[in-house]
Amino acid sequence: MDDSMDDSIEQDPWVEDETLLSRPQNTGPSPPFHTIITGLINPVLKASNKKTGFHGGPATNVRITRFKVLSNYIQRWKQEVGNDIYPCFRLILPYTKSDKCMYGLKEKAIARLLIKILGISPESEDANSMVNYKLPGQYRGAGDFAERCYEVIKQRQIRTEYGSMTIEDVNGLLDELSKHSKSDDQLPILSKFYHLMNAEEMKWLIRVILRQMHIGVSERTLFSAWHPNANELYNISSSLKRVCWELFDSNYRLSDDAKDVNLMSCFQPQLAAFPKASYDQVIRSMNKETFFIEEKLDGERIQVHMSDYGKVFKFYSRRAKDYTYLYGSSLDDKNGALTKHLRGVFEETVENCILDGEMVSWDPVDEKIEPFGYLKTAANAEKEDAGESYPLYRVFDILYANNKSVVNYSLVQRQLLLQRVVNPAPTHFEIHPHEEGSTKEDIERRLRQVIAESSEGLVIKLPTAPYVVNGREDSWIKVKPEYMLEFGENLDCLVIGGYYGQGKRGEILASFLCGLRVEDEQDPDAPPKFWSFCRVGGGFTAAEYGTIRHLTDGQWQKWDSRRPPLQYMELAGDKNEKEMPDVWILPEKSVVLEIKAASVVPESEQYRTNVTLRFPRFRRIRQDKNYLTALSLKEFMTLKEQAETESQERQLELEEHRRTSKRPKKQLRILGGNETVVLEGAPTSQIFDGHIFCVFVDSKRKTELQKIIISHGGTTIQDVPAGPQNMTHVIADKDLVKIASLKRQGKWNIIRPTWIQDCVFNQRIVPYEPRHVYFATEGLLEAVRRHVDPYGDSYTRSMEDIKELRDMLNLMPDPSIDAIAKEYDILLSESDSSFYNIPSLIFYNTVMYLDEPDLPSSENLPRHSHDSSATFRLQIAANYATFGGARLSDDINSREITHIVTMCDAPKNRITAIRSEISFRLRVPRVVSVEWIEQSWKETTRLSEEGMNIISTVRA
Repeated sequence: MDDSMDDSIEQDPWVEDETLLSRPQNTGPSPPFHTIITGLINPVLKASNKKTGFHGGPATNVRITRFKVLSNYIQRWKQEVGNDIYPCFRLILPYTKSDKCMYGLKEKAIARLLIKILGISPESEDANSMVNYKLPGQYRGAGDFAERCYEVIKQRQIRTEYGSMTIEDVNGLLDELSKHSKSDDQLPILSKFYHLMNAEEMKWLIRVILRQMHIGVSERTLFSAWHPNANELYNISSSLKRVCWELFDSNYRLSDDAKDVNLMSCFQPQLAAFPKASYDQVIRSMNKETFFIEEKLDGERIQVHMSDYGKVFKFYSRRAKDYTYLYGSSLDDKNGALTKHLRGVFEETVENCILDGEMVSWDPVDEKIEPFGYLKTAANAEKEDAGESYPLYRVFDILYANNKSVVNYSLVQRQLLLQRVVNPAPTHFEIHPHEEGSTKEDIERRLRQVIAESSEGLVIKLPTAPYVVNGREDSWIKVKPEYMLEFGENLDCLVIGGYYGQGKRGEILASFLCGLRVEDEQDPDAPPKFWSFCRVGGGFTAAEYGTIRHLTDGQWQKWDSRRPPLQYMELAGDKNEKEMPDVWILPEKSVVLEIKAASVVPESEQYRTNVTLRFPRFRRIRQDKNYLTALSLKEFMTLKEQAETESQERQLELEEHRRTSKRPKKQLRILGGNETVVLEGAPTSQIFDGHIFCVFVDSKRKTELQKIIISHGGTTIQDVPAGPQNMTHVIADKDLVKIASLKRQGKWNIIRPTWIQDCVFNQRIVPYEPRHVYFATEGLLEAVRRHVDPYGDSYTRSMEDIKELRDMLNLMPDPSIDAIAKEYDILLSESDSSFYNIPSLIFYNTVMYLDEPDLPSSENLPRHSHDSSATFRLQIAANYATFGGARLSDDINSREITHIVTMCDAPKNRITAIRSEISFRLRVPRVVSVEWIEQSWKETTRLSEEGMNIISTVRA
């Protein structure tokens, strides 16, 4: 774009202000309101109820039928009414982002008004059924407020036939309702509706007011039936009026320019694509050219529209919410948090422009960007000149300048234009910096920098690419530090259920059941269903619990195991009985939580998704997302697959960097206490490295145990953390006051000191056994029983002393020869089918090499390392394998090896080297993940290696 641009660009032909739009005129009378119900809603619902696509059959005919219903209704409207269909569409799509009509009424407020209008007692059963509409009862549609109201009104309706109110009448009265916020003013308006409508009409009116139509038709489908360009226009304008008024002629087609972004018209921004499986794939997506590397900011995506040389500003979020009131409407707006600082930011020749960027909160004291949650607080404080932090806008793209769209220009050209348009105002309005790169080393180096700075991650951009409105293209690719971990992606999951706490938290929801969205691919308009995925209860502050309570107040419903809400969600189990919550919530009424987890549990019978998270923890509430934009099962499986193929070598480097920068040097001191345990000489081993112990025994034994723990690499603390944590152990064998309290809470496993002694004796971490457990939470006892036989003999460790052997033998009955012979006969007869189902024979005739760092390996193999938890996992797997009949080899070059067992996230270069080494052998061993041993042991049978073959899941 050259300097003559200003003179050569014609004014955009599309109107920027909705009030100036040319509205087509209807020639016929406004149809009765009930015609929307009888001619459109009911036929669509009838077609939807016949469909079977998501539940066991093809849905193509249903989709076609539904589309025909919409098309026929639109054609009848044009023939009988005219070209202005906006009065109808605003009722069918009351939730569209551009609809400014808000009624300020929720379910309980409407219920109170209806109780007065109907003249029924607030204590009556019908009144309670509306106020407490979520509770199951004699009325249909538990949880469906409009349906409950219909049941009550139907018994008292003034009109049994449809009323005479037209669509125009309904819209006019709704406009009047939106002007009032007090119940005394709302009551006569709602009363007028009641006197002029029958029960069915009132039901759909209530759905309009609540913006919850639930007719199985999205704006995408409705727009497609209206006009071929309708969806494109809505994407660049978010305006229902423009879609209706500019596209009334079905033969008209938008020009390429008209499909472009427009000033003061909110569009759907381009989003970064999900991360790739490797840096090499990222580079290939950049066409192996030089690319831009930007830091990913932790803020809110905001588009800025500036017009008339700064006299008019508009600020829109990614979800099309207008934040102009918060950030300022002009350079002279003293009440705005940002625009009052922008005088001189735009070049004098720039009349108007559209910018894309991120709004963050800036802390001028520490000179740093604050976390996302501080943004709105900082903006409101700056409006009142009452806070230290304030908004900072980082602009990274320009899409429009001096009446000209530049979305089709390359990123390089747009960046050059941006430099000419904007003069940065430091800490208020800045151009987001980027640097150029061309290799994966450039990405790794920059990623290490943002990790050290606790930043969000990176965005890699293709300099030659245009801007794609409402697209998620490979020209922008996210690279976040979490993607490099075993599974560290932050997941935006919808809450579908809740669990009450215990003790002091017994009356509040202390943990939440989260679900993943499952959509019918054959019928995208079908309402989404959610499958149970994980339970999260860690990481919440009291304030965050309070926010969730506020956002979901009045929406929770008691779970009824006899009538689970299968139209909205599914749990695991034949009867939806697994991980059953105390209460549940409608998806559209719920909140989205951002969750972080250590890893993925690939097979879980406890959750409907058959996959869950290991150690999920809460990160933040995503109020910018809803049930339609929360994570879907399909998206999660894509992320999971990509994460599993990431470079473990880079992961280990990043983790080591974090440990060295955050963890203090270990001192031989009891943390949180005044007593110092003096240890003579160096630690004798590192078997407890990474493990934390909280010991509650008498003082003499406590000091001795602490010395043992520290001398073997462990850490001791004086009090337990707020909640259970991985590799943290509570040690006790008597009901002291503190232990009695922990038992009542029921959250902690309490382990006897004998477990420490057994670990030291065997010089490794041994699995818990029943004799080790003083108090167990639900699920632990079942797990520990699998580590011993029916008489208490451990599968995983050698016996320590004669007393333990004597106690075990006393539990054994005297065997009979007849019983032994019978079992032998059975074994022989069934050996071909169940031979490997005997625990001691699961891995019979196998020779395994477990890829631990301290074992010798070929000079051709790159060295590697594991963190303590991975080493612990391999040690446990070695125990399972040994008892299951396998022989272990510590030489990877041995030609006897049948299985090489490694972590599923082992370094790709090492796996590649191992594969190259074994490819020359006559008998090629399997390369499997440690999960093959774990799952085989759990199922008491040798599972197929195919699904856990590490070669098939790690890309070169």
